[in-house]
Amino acid sequence: MMQIAKYLTLEQIMKTLNLKDMRSAKKWLIKNNIPIIQIGNRNVANEFIFQMKQQQSIVEQLMITYPNNWFEIYEANNSNKGMVKAMSIIYPQHRKVKRIANQKNKFIK
Repeated sequence: MMQIAKYLTLEQIMKTLNLKDMRSAKKWLIKNNIPIIQIGNRNVANEFIFQMKQQQSIVEQLMITYPNNWFEIYEANNSNKGMVKAMSIIYPQHRKVKRIANQKNKFIK
């Protein structure tokens, strides 16, 4: 099944990001490598790509704050299973490594 692309106007993006003007929304999109396209007389961005970038920002903050269990926290707070799967592909989970007590440079996996 093919998914139909949905788009957000710069005004919708501005409101979602709580920005003061559309110029700031445009700068945010450019900074985050989200293409701005023109449909008719409106500049728009793909809604899916926009949502992915927002989720990436959340995941990166969780990885810094909770490095060992960021994925479990993210998954518990996101009902969109497709987005959770996408983030697990973009940010694969690494195995935790613990140091063996009283032995220098010895690690277990």
